Amino acid sequence: MDRRHFNLMLGATLVMSTQASAAGVFLNYTQQELDDAYDQAKWAPNSKEVIARYATDSAAVRQKYPPKTEKFGPTEAETLDIFAPQGAKDLPVMVFIHGGAWRALTKDDASAPAPTFVENGCIYVALNFAVIPAVRLPDMAQQCRAAMVWVHKNIARFGGDPNRIFVSGHSSGGHLCGVIATTDWTKFGGPADLLKGAVPMSGMYDLYPVMLSQRSSYVKLSPEEVVALSPMRHLEQITFPVLVVHGDKETPEFQRHSREFATALAGMGKLAGSIVLSGKNHFEVPEELNRADTEVSKAVLKLMKG
Repeated sequence: MDRRHFNLMLGATLVMSTQASAAGVFLNYTQQELDDAYDQAKWAPNSKEVIARYATDSAAVRQKYPPKTEKFGPTEAETLDIFAPQGAKDLPVMVFIHGGAWRALTKDDASAPAPTFVENGCIYVALNFAVIPAVRLPDMAQQCRAAMVWVHKNIARFGGDPNRIFVSGHSSGGHLCGVIATTDWTKFGGPADLLKGAVPMSGMYDLYPVMLSQRSSYVKLSPEEVVALSPMRHLEQITFPVLVVHGDKETPEFQRHSREFATALAGMGKLAGSIVLSGKNHFEVPEELNRADTEVSKAVLKLMKG
């Protein structure tokens, strides 16, 4: 699918959305239904339990595989953890962007997947950045971009191959993964081909409907920023394979985002795969990376190792 045809498709979608707004706020949603469709906790009764596991499982991994923590920017929040095998040299690198609705969690909640990569000849990087309200969403995106440029320039010192860098992320981190995947790196001090692949998990890829929901109460964006930070609007930047992942127990809007993103990528010939996890809610999805024998981990390692 070329850019012209995608723009026509996107325009048609927006027209249909506008027509449907006569009956609802977006598509056929009432305001309450749209708010609920962007509130994962309403669809996952075990959300607090699962989120607590992120921290405890990650702490256990850091005990077994102590990471090297590095600063990539001037502020206290701009750090990352590097997990690498002993004697690492020229290994593919996966950078993971944590979720948390753009306002919670840290890299310390994202260590649990490290053994899947370290024990299979890869380097895993858990990324930290400031969150709302300390910064705005555009600032978060910029910090993530700065981190990727830092990784490209420095990862060889830790045994990583700067020519084999991949990015993944979950939930709001899935959105930021999409932003990273659609970045023109020549504008940010990196090579055009900085990335070799991406794995967005349970993300949001067009912020227009998101900003019609209750999330706009704490995510403040101008119309221009909505466009700039919507991966679906910048698909021409993707020149590498993308693996899209989500669960079938997520909210209908989050499932729609993943389906439409995967469909657009397939039309471009850039879809490495679309995995829909049976019986998994939003919060359970990233835990599939915690073991190397899951469908998701096998697909990710195949993507990284060719």
